[in-house]
Amino acid sequence: MKIGIIGAGRLGGTLAERLADAGHDLMLSGGSSAEETGSQLGIPACSPADAAEFGEVVTLAVPFEAIEDALARAPLPEGSVLWSCVNALRPDYSGLAVGFDTSAAEEVAKRAPRARVVAAIPPFAEALANGHLAYDCGLAPSVFLCGDDTRAKELVQPLVADLGAHPVDAGPLAAARLVEPAMMLLIAIAYAGVPRDVGLRLLERAPIQRLSKDGRRA
Repeated sequence: MKIGIIGAGRLGGTLAERLADAGHDLMLSGGSSAEETGSQLGIPACSPADAAEFGEVVTLAVPFEAIEDALARAPLPEGSVLWSCVNALRPDYSGLAVGFDTSAAEEVAKRAPRARVVAAIPPFAEALANGHLAYDCGLAPSVFLCGDDTRAKELVQPLVADLGAHPVDAGPLAAARLVEPAMMLLIAIAYAGVPRDVGLRLLERAPIQRLSKDGRRA
């Protein structure tokens, strides 16, 4: 798949590496960081506008305070699929800048009205950089997808799986109001005292198998 990535910081660069390893065709924007990371990975560096034009899925991986500038530089064609990896973190990671009556995902959608926005916050960049997301239980962390367009979510879901994560459809874009605080909780746990590599996993109960009168499983 053709993927344009807007943002070449730790997360954007690591997403580029993991998605390139999965065989996707990428372009990476983000100034000198994109040029440096792109040369290391063999990925073309480009402008945000070029990334927006190139991608079947356009990935936004910038800090919350940078979304307005980033999207102003990247006019998205009508109907574009925009994968928002943005949480509404304050610059010092002390909490969320918005929440409960809106979300980073909805603020992104306001600034990209022509796009079909899917919010799916990846695992920590440090964990992704290891290339192996299985934890002690042998399970990969869940990534919750929020969006109002079913087809757009269907395009982003396998990309989340290509990262090694467990994609979960969490419902409409407004559900990001609940997902983003949960991701903030992870950050608070990870950086409280001794840094820890942590993740969330959604567990579903297996159906109970009942025995029939003859002793066979129903």
